[in-house]
Amino acid sequence: MLLRYVRAIGVERRHADDVVQETTITTWEALNEGRVRGGERTPPEAALGGFARQTAWFHAMNLSRRASTLYEAPASALRDVPVLVSPDPMPGIEAADLLARVVASNPNVARVVELAARGLIGADAARAAGQPRATFFAYEKRLRAALRKLGAVPAPKQAPRPTWKTRKRKR
Repeated sequence: MLLRYVRAIGVERRHADDVVQETTITTWEALNEGRVRGGERTPPEAALGGFARQTAWFHAMNLSRRASTLYEAPASALRDVPVLVSPDPMPGIEAADLLARVVASNPNVARVVELAARGLIGADAARAAGQPRATFFAYEKRLRAALRKLGAVPAPKQAPRPTWKTRKRKR
């Protein structure tokens, strides 16, 4: 999680491992000294994750200020300081990993994901892919099955639209 976070805030790949290692050491020292505190209703995992993310950001800023890396990682490349109670990045990281595994499994499924990311679904996506709607629907079905097999939770079903039979008649 820390490696992905460090890469997301703008640290170069070659320095990312060093920043993660420094962050881990600092976090362990802070845990031993009792400096990692959460709020009254903050779970301990969220407090620890927030402290580690904030520490990683500070280490990344220190890296950008060093004379040896002054011209390699400009401070403007790093994003703003994270809020300690920022949302946990783990669900996003897990979703990205899951999606990467599904996309790597089949090129047709990867095309469905690409079109969905661009906002094309259903008949529009089939037209953009140059395939009949039935063929494209089969690929969508394979994508859903692959995601279910890997443990993804399906999107909640929407309530059906009312038909003329279920609507109240005007009196």
